Amino acid sequence: MHTIGKALLLLCSLTSAGEIVAQTVSGKLIDDNKQPLPYANVVLLALPDSTFVTGTVTAEDGTFSLNTTTPNQLVRISSIGYNTVYKPVQPANLGVIQLTSDTQQLGEVVVKADLPKTRVKGDAMVTTVAGSILENAGTGNDLLNKIPGVSANEGDIKVFGAGTPEIYINGRKVRDKSELDQLASDNIKSVEVVNNPGSRYDATVNAVIRIQTKKPQGEGFGFNNRFYTGYGYGWNVLDQYNFNYRKGGFDLSGMLYGKKGYTEDHKTITQKTLLDKTWIQDSYLCTQYDMKDISAMLSLNYQFNENHSLGARYDYDRTPERHETVDPMNTLVYQDDALYEESHTTGWRNTQETRHTLNAYYNGRVGDWTIDFNADGFWSDTKNPQEMQEQFTPAGGSLEKQTVTTKNLTDNTLYATKLVFGHPLWGGNLSFGGEYTYTNRNNAYMNVEGILDNNNNNIKENSTSAFLEYAAASASYRHS
Repeated sequence: MHTIGKALLLLCSLTSAGEIVAQTVSGKLIDDNKQPLPYANVVLLALPDSTFVTGTVTAEDGTFSLNTTTPNQLVRISSIGYNTVYKPVQPANLGVIQLTSDTQQLGEVVVKADLPKTRVKGDAMVTTVAGSILENAGTGNDLLNKIPGVSANEGDIKVFGAGTPEIYINGRKVRDKSELDQLASDNIKSVEVVNNPGSRYDATVNAVIRIQTKKPQGEGFGFNNRFYTGYGYGWNVLDQYNFNYRKGGFDLSGMLYGKKGYTEDHKTITQKTLLDKTWIQDSYLCTQYDMKDISAMLSLNYQFNENHSLGARYDYDRTPERHETVDPMNTLVYQDDALYEESHTTGWRNTQETRHTLNAYYNGRVGDWTIDFNADGFWSDTKNPQEMQEQFTPAGGSLEKQTVTTKNLTDNTLYATKLVFGHPLWGGNLSFGGEYTYTNRNNAYMNVEGILDNNNNNIKENSTSAFLEYAAASASYRHS
């Protein structure tokens, strides 16, 4: 985008902030039997592209309230086993809203016992997945999008009121969200959503999602395959092979995964900025994505007895190609209704990435003491070549053209260890521990034409932290 376009984008965002008129939208949800419906998701979406703005969960009595930021928004109300309802944000009082059972989702016979159960347990909102219709959600990412208090749209996961969460699977921190696409929902036992994490988590962590998977049953060798195909703007195919061998307390498992997909993103944006003159910027953007991903996993676990278990897991992820094509991005800029500038941009960007993740853990209990140890290693290498052809014509001027070719190279290294001890005390629980993290990031940015400055930087960081926390039913005391 030309300089005037970038300036208008910034000015528009600044001036529009002063025009926001907030109001509180409220209502009450009831079910088919006119009983309050708790733990339903109420999400505010921005129009016209239905992007997530904020959300809340209905209380035990079915009531909810959330603050809108502009009249051009929409409320989406959803709960597992019920048809989704959309409501405008005006009037602000939505009154009593009755949700009807989704018979397609529940099957020909509506069995209420198949609905998931959500309850508050300690610091978490726990949803039981095993034995409910949530087992049929699809992937782990699909499942999270149906959990109360969570929005998961194409890997962008948010916890209402807290933002992006840290995610753990069986106590192991997820450092690559592609794991959620590789985890089948019918292998998940429960999901815990924590809005106020304790001091055992970093101070920057505002929310935590803890996923517990089912314990494998039986002994011997097992094998299964998961295959998916669908058509949107193009064909999307996913194929995953899993194997498992169990004997006594020994458990060995592995996975091979491949995914190829194609999608498009079409956007029309109109921005109006009122300064000494009236500026209007009309933009149309079409981006096409052609993606390929392959992954492999090997996991070894051994449970000595019910009090001691340890294990290790290695993940390999490779993106041989994620090709983005911008075709086109057209922009018209008007000053007091007179054409000021016209621009046209086409181009492409390709992403190639390789990631290695290694985790080792120990979970134990000695007397009344619990011990939780995790160690992680993460290595990644990313290449991002990009080429853009820009054409712009100022009012009264002639057509100008330029090609901008860039290449971005990034490699990351991370080592992290965490040790937590816990002990019951005075009707509550005392926990303490520490964490060490080492990161090393190298980034090189190059522009062939010399239009943009080349840049090379290296960031190294060592971080050590400790915490002490006491939590009881009615109080919590923390020090870190």
